[in-house]
Amino acid sequence: MRRHAVRHAMRPQGGDVHRSPKRRRRGDPRTGCGAAVGAVVVAAGLLGGCWGGGADSGAPGADSPSAGVVLAELNVAAIRDRHPTSLFGIPPAAARAEIRRVLDGDTVEAVFADGGSEIIRLIGIDTPEKPGGHLPAECFGAEAGAFTAALVPPGTPVLLTGGSEPRDVYDRLLAYVHRASDGLLVNMAIAREGYAEALSIPPNTDYATQFAAAVDAARAENLGLWAACGGADTPLPE
Repeated sequence: MRRHAVRHAMRPQGGDVHRSPKRRRRGDPRTGCGAAVGAVVVAAGLLGGCWGGGADSGAPGADSPSAGVVLAELNVAAIRDRHPTSLFGIPPAAARAEIRRVLDGDTVEAVFADGGSEIIRLIGIDTPEKPGGHLPAECFGAEAGAFTAALVPPGTPVLLTGGSEPRDVYDRLLAYVHRASDGLLVNMAIAREGYAEALSIPPNTDYATQFAAAVDAARAENLGLWAACGGADTPLPE
């Protein structure tokens, strides 16, 4: 299915935006496999042919200061112990890809079998802005990027499923990202460990309640940005 056909089929049905996205980056989509991710909901077909390979692991990634990396590695190791089932599960229909680089806490680049790549915006979450971006840096932005990079470093095979709307206004592919090795829903893990707040934008609200609950639990346990920053959207001092 061509991209414009997918976009037409996935046109939003309306509804208020719970929280407006802050990102101003635009993806550079170049592959029909990426369009297939958005078509999963419509076609409900297995997309095993979209298997990524040859990722450029030397590509620049998210800011990852040593403290942030150590914190991320510790939290990744503890995720399964604390949440043995709730964050894990292989989706029945998904597009296979491989992480090329992590751009920030909620944005990655993935490569597909045909060599094309897509900028992927993770559905359901919004992480703080990292230093060095187009927008003012926010507290815990670097740590959020490091945590996502620890979950899915370059070369990680992933399974992508789309929402009802396949792309955002910046043409980035919108997706739920599962780690292929164990089915970890990366979007949800980022929220549950305190690196993001919930972001609910219709029509991609299938798991809005679960994302909100994950963020509430992280806040109640004083994890991540909730401990370090006192809340979301906290600017870094100039």
